[in-house]
Amino acid sequence: MSKKSSVLIVSMLLAAASVAAGCSSDNAAGSNVPDKPKDSAAPASTSTAAPAAAPAADGKISDKPLTVTGWTDFIPATGSEGVSSYSDQIMWKEIAKRTNITVKWDTTAAPGADDYKQQLGLIMASGKLPDIIGHIDPLLADQYGRQGAVQPLEDLIKKNAPNLQKLLDANPAVKGQITAPDGHIYFFPRLLLDSRTQAFAGFMIRGDWLQKVGMKSPETTDELYQVLKAFKEKDANGNGKPDEIPFTDNPNPIIWAFGVGSRGPNSTDDFFVEDGKIKYGPTDPRYKDALQYLNKLYSEGLLDPEYEKMKADVRDGRIMQELSGFIYGSNAGYLTKYNKMLQAAGKNPGIIALAPPKGPTGERNILGRHNEIDPGRGVSISSTTKNAVELTKLMDYFYSKDGAMLLYFGVEGDTYTMKDGVPTYTNKVTTDPKLDILGYLNTYVGYVSGWPSAQIPEHYLATLSDEGKKGNQLATQYAGKKKVPALHFTPEELSEVQALQRDINTFVDENMNAFIRGKKPFAEYDAFQQGLKKIGSDRLGELYGKAYERYIAVLNKK
Repeated sequence: MSKKSSVLIVSMLLAAASVAAGCSSDNAAGSNVPDKPKDSAAPASTSTAAPAAAPAADGKISDKPLTVTGWTDFIPATGSEGVSSYSDQIMWKEIAKRTNITVKWDTTAAPGADDYKQQLGLIMASGKLPDIIGHIDPLLADQYGRQGAVQPLEDLIKKNAPNLQKLLDANPAVKGQITAPDGHIYFFPRLLLDSRTQAFAGFMIRGDWLQKVGMKSPETTDELYQVLKAFKEKDANGNGKPDEIPFTDNPNPIIWAFGVGSRGPNSTDDFFVEDGKIKYGPTDPRYKDALQYLNKLYSEGLLDPEYEKMKADVRDGRIMQELSGFIYGSNAGYLTKYNKMLQAAGKNPGIIALAPPKGPTGERNILGRHNEIDPGRGVSISSTTKNAVELTKLMDYFYSKDGAMLLYFGVEGDTYTMKDGVPTYTNKVTTDPKLDILGYLNTYVGYVSGWPSAQIPEHYLATLSDEGKKGNQLATQYAGKKKVPALHFTPEELSEVQALQRDINTFVDENMNAFIRGKKPFAEYDAFQQGLKKIGSDRLGELYGKAYERYIAVLNKK
């Protein structure tokens, strides 16, 4: 191994832990809470924020100091110092000054969705509820709303949250995705209204490998096959060994190129929207075409043999050791952080952004984009609080321009300055020796990805390299319109959906992988389809259809 390669691997290993943080997954099905950069960056504008709030004359929400309680999960970032809960962060200290409301946070380390759900359940069972609950997803909010543990918010919003109400009026899709089957709203959402904030991931490829094999960026799935084949046969990594594994990690995003839905990164189910209707990917004829394509890649050694449930360290190793050159991933990860490592080791142009390849029908799709809401980042108000009005006004502050600037940029003169009318992060944020921009903000300012607000797109773009911004632009341009919105189910429907999905998803995964790996011949594909119907795929489609109809009804309601 060369000296440069050794440095590259060591450097990347040191950075790998921080790359995994950042985005949550959309919850379009009956799933639980989803899985939860160094030059001074100068965003362009903050025009997407709502107008400033209309507080009391002195700017305070409460006439006298008011302390409320809050509960959520919190895990300090590796390398952080002096921060043990949200109460220690700049944002919540500043909130107390600006609004006269202090939130006393009780936090717990809940590394996974099940941990969070279990601990929240214990709190609910105790009857000793905090005033507000953070990082709650729509289905949990619905559940505890029906039980009377958290209260309906729509009337409180109309009377006390002018910023949020204005956003709801202007964006019916948001209201449709936060309204429970009983017609109530039980949580304040984190909004991703600008399409740039929804497109956080995409396809990417080693640009220097393309140059070495004398090919251009592939535009179609057929061209992608030819490029991957050249990577494998022409020693793209230049080490003199036939060790290339051209395509690594989850291959499911390629299925989207065939025009159908499939579970994958940030796509929690196999459904998709087409012609105004909900459709199920695995029973669509195009799904077979996609599996035949992936089988072709696998059988010729172009797809990673360890793609199933690939662990992060294995995936990262493929990139660090320069074994793989094509992947679907985060613009802030591979196109920003890891790309800097590659280029520092003389690997130019390193990883470059790639438009989603066109499938046989000419479609480009990224079903892994976010919806208009970030579902694991809501806040609910408990039914036992005596301060529902004040808390509603507090949450609404985050939807205002001043509140959004505090959440995403911090305090002027400390974590950002204004340059030519543009907010720009200061050196203390951009040059921290242990944390990148996002890591610093999440640790010391406020968990920027974790609170009700309308995300300022320039904040997100400030965390990306130039190539990351190109990836964001391509993902935004070619995202398509087939992603299912966040849907809500009645208790009875949810129970049935979850039971059906447990069996159906397992059956789909087993057969999909068997077809891709060649363990099952495609002569048995009809039997796979019959098996799907036998275990309830039609019924699952009916339940999704009902939930989607309710969503459309909310959109059309005046």
